[in-house]
Amino acid sequence: MSKIILKQKIEKLVNYFHAGRYTFVIRESKLLLKKLPENLFLFNLIASCHQYLNELEAAKKIFIYILQLDPKNLSACNNLGNVYKNLKKFKLAEESYKRALQLNPNYINTIVNYGNLKYELNDHNGAIILFNQALDLNTETPIAHYNLGLVFQSLGEFDKAKYHLQALLKINPKATMADKILSRITKYKNGDSHIHEMKDKLDKISLTEKEKIDIFFALGKAYEDLNDYEKSFYYLKKGNQTKKKLLNYNITSDLGIFNVLKKFFTNYNFKKTKLVTSKKKILFIVGMPRSGTSLVEQILSSHSCVYGAGELPYLTDIIQNEFYKDNALNLNKLLELNNEKKLQNIADRYASLTNNYNYSEMLITDKAPLNFLWLGLIKLIFPSSKIIHCTRSPKDNCMSLYKNVFDDNLSWTYDELDLLKFYQEYRALMSFWNQSIPNFIYDVNYEKLISNTSDEVKNLINFCDLDWEQDCLDFHNNKRPIKTVSSAQARQSIYNSSVNSSRNYEKFLPNLFSSLDSL
Repeated sequence: MSKIILKQKIEKLVNYFHAGRYTFVIRESKLLLKKLPENLFLFNLIASCHQYLNELEAAKKIFIYILQLDPKNLSACNNLGNVYKNLKKFKLAEESYKRALQLNPNYINTIVNYGNLKYELNDHNGAIILFNQALDLNTETPIAHYNLGLVFQSLGEFDKAKYHLQALLKINPKATMADKILSRITKYKNGDSHIHEMKDKLDKISLTEKEKIDIFFALGKAYEDLNDYEKSFYYLKKGNQTKKKLLNYNITSDLGIFNVLKKFFTNYNFKKTKLVTSKKKILFIVGMPRSGTSLVEQILSSHSCVYGAGELPYLTDIIQNEFYKDNALNLNKLLELNNEKKLQNIADRYASLTNNYNYSEMLITDKAPLNFLWLGLIKLIFPSSKIIHCTRSPKDNCMSLYKNVFDDNLSWTYDELDLLKFYQEYRALMSFWNQSIPNFIYDVNYEKLISNTSDEVKNLINFCDLDWEQDCLDFHNNKRPIKTVSSAQARQSIYNSSVNSSRNYEKFLPNLFSSLDSL
C-alpha cells in the first residue's frame, strides 16, 4: 500500500472518528491493521473509539500495549490517564499524566486533563495552577478558560469566573456552555448586554441544537431576573422541549428502579442481615435535586469536624456495576445483599474512593441527591451513616428543576409529565423507606430552614452528633467549593425570595401544578 493511499485511508478514518462513528472506525481500522500490523496510530485510534464508547477496559488494554511497544508514545500515555480517571483509578491516572509531562512538559492536552483530575478531587488550587499553565503556553486555549470559569464559580469567585468565561466567548462565540454558566452567576438588569448577545446568537449564528439549549435556559434565567415571566417561560419551554427531543428519553426504565426496590425490600428483615463494619463516617444528604441539598451541605461543612465532598457518583457507580443487568436494576442480583462479604467489599470500595480526597475531618458528606434511591442498601452497607433528607414545596421544587439544564443524567426533568411521574415515585419511595427503616432518616424542610434558621440548624447539628459551632449559622462565609447549579445561592445568607417562587409560573404549567396540589 502506497504512503499516499495509506494517508488518505487514515484521514477518512479520522474524519469518521470526529463524526462519532466509533464502531465503524474500530472495524475498518482493524482491517487496515492486517496490512499494517505495527501502525501505532491505528491502535491509538481504536483505543480512543473504545474510550468514547465507554468500553474502558478494552481501551486500557490497547493503550498499555502501545506503551509497551513505544514507551514514549505521548498520545497513548495521555489517553491512558483519561481512561484511568474514568475508571476512578485516580492514582494511576496521575501517574500517567506525570509520565506524559515528563515526555513533553508543554503538552497542553495533558496539562488540562491533569487539571481536570485535580478539580474532580477538589484540589482546586492544583487545578488552577495547571489550567493557568496551559494558558501561559497558549492564551487562547478554550478548554482552559472554560475550566477556570468552572473552578472559580465553584469557589464563589464570580468575577474571576466571568473573566474566563467571557474570554472563552471572545475566542469562540459558539461556546454556549459559557453563556449557561454566566447566566447562573449574573443578576440581570434591564439593558444587560449579555441578553442581547445571546438573542443575537439565536438569530445570526448557526447553532447546533445542544448550543441552542444552553442559550434557551440562560435566557429563561435572565428574563426571570427581569420579572418578565412570560418571556422567561417561553425560553424555558423551548429549552426543555429541545432537550427532551435530543435525549429521546423514555421514563419507563427509571420508574422500573422504584418498582424493583420496593419489591425487593417489602418485608425485608434488616435485623437478620449482619451489618457491615465501616470506619468511614458518612453524612448522606439526599432528596430531589434543587430541594436545598447544597444549602444543607454548606451548613454542615462549616463545622470543623465535617468535610464537604459534594455530589459523589461512587455509590451509584458501584450499585450499577454490582446490581444492574442489561442497564436495569436486577431483582435477582439484589439477593447478593444477603452476602456479608459482598456488603463489606462495597463499603471498602466506597471508602477507598473517598480516601482520594485530601481531608482530615471526622465526617464526610456525600451530597448526591438521588442516593435517596439507595437508602435500603445504605442501611445495610453503611449502618452507622447519617441520612439527611431534604424536602421542599413540591411546586417550588419541580419548577426549579424545570428551570435548569443539568450536566448529569436528570433526563426526566425536561418534560412536564415525566417530572410529575418521577416526583410522585420519589414521594412514594421515601414513604416506603420511612416505614421499612424507621428512625434512620432525618428530614430537613427547606421552608422551615428559611423561616426558623437557628433552631433548624441546631437540630441538624445535634442529629449528626456534633457539638455546636457558630460557624454553622454563618455558613455563607464557608469558602468550600460548590460544583452544582446552586453555587451562587448557597453562598448567600438566608433569603426567602425562592419560597413560593413557582407561583410566577403557575399559569404556564397548570396540569403539573394542579397534580402537585393533590400530593
